[in-house]
Amino acid sequence: MFGALKRWWLKTIQLRKSWTHHTYIALDIETSGLDPSTDQLLAVAWVEIKPPVIDYQTGRYYLIKHEQTDLKQSPVVHGLVSKDFLETTEPRAMLEQLAEILRGKVLVCHHIQLDWRFLKHAARQHGIKLEPLALFDTLAFEAKRLKRKQHHIERGSLTLASCRARYGLPEYNAHHAFSDAVGCGELLLAQGYKFAGSSKSRLW
Repeated sequence: MFGALKRWWLKTIQLRKSWTHHTYIALDIETSGLDPSTDQLLAVAWVEIKPPVIDYQTGRYYLIKHEQTDLKQSPVVHGLVSKDFLETTEPRAMLEQLAEILRGKVLVCHHIQLDWRFLKHAARQHGIKLEPLALFDTLAFEAKRLKRKQHHIERGSLTLASCRARYGLPEYNAHHAFSDAVGCGELLLAQGYKFAGSSKSRLW
């Protein structure tokens, strides 16, 4: 009991730090569908961020190995085709690396509910714990900001590309896990410096 209380207190203290004092892992996934219990995790990519720097040397991109890869609609949605999976990574190896890099860091995604559900499902299957310090959703942050300004949010205005455009960030090729992870990381920095600055403010 006291061990759990101590961990909770230490985590609470860490989360009180300025947003610029945290390390972030911007991550994106590609899947064959929306349900982790029936659809496959096809690709995972991430990159580490220590504001104001995105450390591209930490960038990773993995195509995930399955006994039989079921692309479903992903060739249309993500551009992945069967030949892309000639060189793949075992899911356990990817998850072990991810678990290590997430420890003590903030996981950042654009629409984190989907990504986190797939990652947790895969981690449970392999007996691996993913324990980031916190979760941050660039989409949810932007939605909350827009709702304060207007009653109605137009359809399509919360896509990663649309959110980036509002901050003057350049266009990237959408729906590739690594470019979307980098794009999400850049959006995090733009949101942070515009609305929290480099002061002791927090983003959550």
